[in-house]
Amino acid sequence: MARPATLIVGGAGYFGARLAEALAPSQDVTVTYRSMSPVRQAWLDAAPVSAFAYDSARDTGLATDRSFDLVVNLAMPGAREAQADPEAAMDRALATAGACAALLTEGRAKRLVHFSTFHVYGGAGAPDYPEDTVPTPTHPYGATHLAVERALAGSAAAEQIAMVRPTNLVGAPAHRELGDQAGLIFLDLCRQAAETGRMVLRNDGLSYRDVLAFPDAVDAVRLLAEVPALPYSIFNLAAGTAVTLQSIAEGIAEGLHDPVEIAYGDGTDPYRSEFHVDISRLTALGWTPTHDFRAEAAQAVAAFRR
Repeated sequence: MARPATLIVGGAGYFGARLAEALAPSQDVTVTYRSMSPVRQAWLDAAPVSAFAYDSARDTGLATDRSFDLVVNLAMPGAREAQADPEAAMDRALATAGACAALLTEGRAKRLVHFSTFHVYGGAGAPDYPEDTVPTPTHPYGATHLAVERALAGSAAAEQIAMVRPTNLVGAPAHRELGDQAGLIFLDLCRQAAETGRMVLRNDGLSYRDVLAFPDAVDAVRLLAEVPALPYSIFNLAAGTAVTLQSIAEGIAEGLHDPVEIAYGDGTDPYRSEFHVDISRLTALGWTPTHDFRAEAAQAVAAFRR
């Protein structure tokens, strides 16, 4: 039997590269990249995947004649890009999502898993976040993702589309070309631990984040690709319960051989209270997250040390 074929749009990035590596042993994986660098090229040369360039600001569609069992869309503008030029980010996001949906309507793909964001819910404040929470984004990043969600929900292929709203996906990088994501708190702390033997947070450590390890996110993608009929179009992708930044820093330190000093600043942010993200839609399908980011932290620190 032919191996399943998967296209990961934006699959050479932080999570995309790890997803591609996880799926490649059992599937024919193709990834797209927006830009090339020596680091990214080296990864592509070594990874068991095929690749082609795609940039919705330049290309009118996904330049491939292949058909796919699964398409995963990770190629959405980041928060900085959306903040810097909201209109351009919106245009690029809608064009990319439209190109992915076109593969479904043309009969060249069976299922699309589109990565939206938890930020469509808006700012902090609610103690619980089920998927039927009315989205009220307060940043161009969340507004862009919400517009894409609505466009996909109104498309002719809506029944073939699962949209996930991830919180903070964390894991060891597959390569060092991380762009804006290099500044994510988890990666920044792991890099500090590797390079200096200590971790310094600007925050006082008492703010909350919901963090989900890469392997759990990969399992969710596999599950959503295999469900015969999607019971919902939108799924939260999260650990479910938030933890403090202090707990995250201590969890990173626990997985290391040598003691790591942790220092805190006096910064704060809006996420000062524990909150819960409802993940019952995914768990009802059989998803069982491990909630273990410590193993990923140890791998990330080792990668930065190399």
